Amino acid sequence: MLRSLITLLKKSWPFLLSAGLTVLVIVAYNLGEVVEKHHHKLMENVHYGIAAFILFVSFYFIVQLIRTVWTTVDDEND
Repeated sequence: MLRSLITLLKKSWPFLLSAGLTVLVIVAYNLGEVVEKHHHKLMENVHYGIAAFILFVSFYFIVQLIRTVWTTVDDEND
């Protein structure tokens, strides 16, 4: 019984993970709506934090792209 349950979980983990993440996103969205309604200034700060994180990730990928191009150009010259 336990072995068949483990086999079922191994085969269906992508479905379970996607269902779990969907529930997590819905809960986070609803929690954000409640916080937005009652604590507007707090949500403003959360939005600034999210924007800063997105900018950081964008700049990180741009720097990685430049680094990759530079190392590729150096390898071709050798």
